[in-house]
Amino acid sequence: EADECPGSAARLPSTESCQQVEGVFLDRMGMKWKDAVALLGAHTMGRAHSEFSGHHGTWVPNDIEAQIFDKRYFQEVVARSWSVRHLAHDPPLQDWTTGNANSNRPKLMLNTDICLFYDVEASSGPCCTRTDAFDPSGRSRCLSDADNQCPTIDSSHPRWQAARAVRRYLGGSTQNDSNQAFYQAFKLAWFKATLNGMEHLKPVMDTC
Repeated sequence: EADECPGSAARLPSTESCQQVEGVFLDRMGMKWKDAVALLGAHTMGRAHSEFSGHHGTWVPNDIEAQIFDKRYFQEVVARSWSVRHLAHDPPLQDWTTGNANSNRPKLMLNTDICLFYDVEASSGPCCTRTDAFDPSGRSRCLSDADNQCPTIDSSHPRWQAARAVRRYLGGSTQNDSNQAFYQAFKLAWFKATLNGMEHLKPVMDTC
């Protein structure tokens, strides 16, 4: 569509910050933060490729898991130690990574993922999302900025409903395998997004 309809790529949020997510899903499409967060949960599948976006990696640990539609994206946002990664790109790009920074299959989060749960704008500088996580040798899992914890979003923040949605789609405060909260929210958000602005739609007939 981008080749046939100039400007169509701008219909999706760019990767700079949650302002872009808010602008597209809340302001333009009339959705709520819980809908936007559910739709971004689709990042659990697939991968980013530097040829197309400048970003490279998967949102979940490996290519096998990146073929499964589940809540793993939200688990990764909350549980991993994500640090800022500056990309050699024109114009310059930033995202977040964890684990082996030199891997040819890196893990990544975009600014628009991290800002759903962390108030990175309030940080005094570059930060790491989990400075309390260490490997078996006692070394910090933060690749950088291990001395600066990214603040989490609290109830006084304008994006509190986004952070609440992340917690809700995790399925509870303890580790579990239930995807129901995410599946139900995604189903409703997808319904809203795909019917937005369309009138007089009719159900597809089972047979001709």
